[in-house]
Amino acid sequence: MNVPGLEGYNWAVWLIGVLVFAVVIGVFIAAIVRAGKRPPQLHSAAERLQREAGQGTDVQAKLRELDLRRQGGQISETDYEAMRAAVLAGK
Repeated sequence: MNVPGLEGYNWAVWLIGVLVFAVVIGVFIAAIVRAGKRPPQLHSAAERLQREAGQGTDVQAKLRELDLRRQGGQISETDYEAMRAAVLAGK
């Protein structure tokens, strides 16, 4: 059934629907781009503990020394993580 004057209304509804869909897709793309720019999360429990608890200068010095030993090849990555967790736990 063809009602006079209804064709413009149909086009308007279709155009609004397409525009809303485009805006929704744009919002999703913007969220994905923003999420990609965030700094990576800390994965180590020792790093999380360090971030959550304000550490004194003594603990920071020990952590710096451990990091230098790891970078110098004196200790392995596994040993470094274990020693770091011990320092952060206060042992």
